[in-house]
Amino acid sequence: MNELKTDEAEDYLPLPDIYVTAARIRLRQKELDRAAAGEAWQGSDLLLTSRIGTPLEPRSFARMWDRRCDLAGVPRMTRRDARRTCSSLLADLDVHPRVAMRILRHSKFDITMEVYTKVSDEATREALRRLGEELG
Repeated sequence: MNELKTDEAEDYLPLPDIYVTAARIRLRQKELDRAAAGEAWQGSDLLLTSRIGTPLEPRSFARMWDRRCDLAGVPRMTRRDARRTCSSLLADLDVHPRVAMRILRHSKFDITMEVYTKVSDEATREALRRLGEELG
């Protein structure tokens, strides 16, 4: 696993291998974009940029997101829905809510738990089964 530097100087988060692979592919594409743009290149340190290296406009990002969903063969969803999915998967994996909050980069615990996290029926049944076992 690789690491992502966060706001604090000594604060690193591990990156799943699937993200690292996607980031490497994107960096290669960015280099191709830079070569194609020539003198028009206005590069930045951002991973996702336009073909001339400028930050993406929100509508351009939305089109890119939808195109990627289509290419992946998954139903289109909003970026917020993707965050909700991530949060819910973390809950189903029994990831502590404070850890999920940090992964999702939320500043408030309530946002993570009340807005983004939905616990699956299966996870609820499993929790009740384990509670029943503990109570005898």
